Amino acid sequence: MYDDTFKGCLIKDKWQGVYYPNGCLICEGDYLWSPIFNSRNSCLSWGESLKAKSKNSDDTFECGKNCKWDGNFNICEETI
Repeated sequence: MYDDTFKGCLIKDKWQGVYYPNGCLICEGDYLWSPIFNSRNSCLSWGESLKAKSKNSDDTFECGKNCKWDGNFNICEETI
C-alpha cells in the first residue's frame, strides 16, 4: 500500500506572478505573466523588480502557488 505521508516533500511548489500595469486588474491584454518559479521569494523579486523599473506607483502584482486554470479563472492554493 502506498503511504502518501511524504507526498508534499516530493512535489515542489510552483509559483507564478501576474503583473498589472497601472494597477488595472481588468485590463487582461496588459497583464504580464512571469516564468514559473520554484520559490515564493523568486516570484516576489520578479514583481518587485518590474515595479522598480516602471516607477509607476499604481502598478501592482501578485504571486500564486500551484495555480491551475478552471474555466476562466486561475485558481491558486495561495496568492500573495
